[in-house]
Amino acid sequence: MFNCTKESKKPAAGPVPLPGIKESDICFQLLTHYVEDHGIFLLDTDGLIRSWNDGVERIHGHSASEALGHHFSSLLPPSDDAYLQAARQLGLARQSGRYACEQWHLRRDGSRFLAEILLVPLHDDDGTLRGYAKLTRDLSPRKRLEERFHQVVQESPNAMVMINGAGSIILFNRLAESMFGYDGDDLLGMHIEKLMPERFRGHHGQLRQGFLRHPEARPMGVGRELFGLRKDGAEFPIEIGLNPIDTEAGPMVLAGIVDITARKQVQHQLETALQEKTTLLNEVHHRVKNNLQVIISLLNMQTRYVREESTRGVLQDSQARVRSMALIHQLLYERHDFSKVDLGEYLQRFNQLLLSSYGQLAGELAVELDAPAGLVCIELQRATPCGLLINELLTNALKHAYPDGRGAIRIQLTRENERQALLVVADHGAGMPAAPPIQSLGLQLVPMLAEQMGARLDTLDNRPGVRVEVRFPVFGAGGTP
Repeated sequence: MFNCTKESKKPAAGPVPLPGIKESDICFQLLTHYVEDHGIFLLDTDGLIRSWNDGVERIHGHSASEALGHHFSSLLPPSDDAYLQAARQLGLARQSGRYACEQWHLRRDGSRFLAEILLVPLHDDDGTLRGYAKLTRDLSPRKRLEERFHQVVQESPNAMVMINGAGSIILFNRLAESMFGYDGDDLLGMHIEKLMPERFRGHHGQLRQGFLRHPEARPMGVGRELFGLRKDGAEFPIEIGLNPIDTEAGPMVLAGIVDITARKQVQHQLETALQEKTTLLNEVHHRVKNNLQVIISLLNMQTRYVREESTRGVLQDSQARVRSMALIHQLLYERHDFSKVDLGEYLQRFNQLLLSSYGQLAGELAVELDAPAGLVCIELQRATPCGLLINELLTNALKHAYPDGRGAIRIQLTRENERQALLVVADHGAGMPAAPPIQSLGLQLVPMLAEQMGARLDTLDNRPGVRVEVRFPVFGAGGTP
């Protein structure tokens, strides 16, 4: 062994020429003096160190003066066969023209490190062996990165599998083993297609090669259901995230795999519960609508037995109010959407019902309706007060706008912006009286209903006639009334 305990007084050596070897060549000088991530030795035919570059000093921690003249096996961990191993390596390099391997080396402080080495025989012009060049690269940083990477893979909360370009598994974690039901190193070297059902294997190779041609981190099989295959043949739903990784051995793919069996079960339970809830709500609205129809029929029967005209009017008004609420539930039952009501469709249907309900009173009155379906929707909690408000406005116009029974009532529904709609009920009839009479029940209800639906109510003189404007938030605009 060479002395590692004290610094030599010899000057730091440059290359010591081997007989017959042109070591002054500029390219070689640049290589030995400026390449610092590799240690470059020059050995004589017996394996004695004749020269090295600064990379060797950085990697091993020795100065050149401490190592020159010693056998290069002195840089290996001490063992009985260290010299024999080194001599064998020289022999293999001489026979094959080069020798490469990974081997443990020793630093000046006694620590060991794994190094990648390359031995190349050097010959003079007539082919006579004059020595060897040894290149050493410290693999410790790479090994630390690999160990850290392996640790991250092992500690991942998901199953992780890494495959090479041929589709063979070269790395996996414990979760992958347990997820697919394998033990030990059963997964190592296995083709990835064995972890998927037979029906997916045929075209998976093409998909894998396509990913390697255009690698990017992304989920696998977007829009498709993916399944894994356990060792016992059981299938289970999975989600996969793909991550390309460049390595010295070529491009690899790291796949993160999540068993979504529990999520699928919860999703199925939620879908079942939602379906049951939808069926229940549908039945509720259907029964409410039917019960309201019964009330309408009872009011209608009662009206036939009442002789006083004022009482008949009250019953008829009550019947219209109940009909306005029944239509809300009818639309909900028909559309199976219990979150909102299409006001355009509601107005079209309600207009027909109202005109038929008031019979002779509305016989010569024209209702001009401009309310396209699908333009304005309103939340369910606003729908009932909105329906009652529409009923009161139209009923009031039918009764009082045209005393002679002839004229037109205009109903218009528009969208002012993304959040607000405008409902207009206008006529050119008698107009607003100079001295307001005692308000009827309907007129008392109108502002209350407008407040319940979160609307702003404006009653304007239409000259002649009356124009009522109702501005209210549309479905999804927010603001609970």
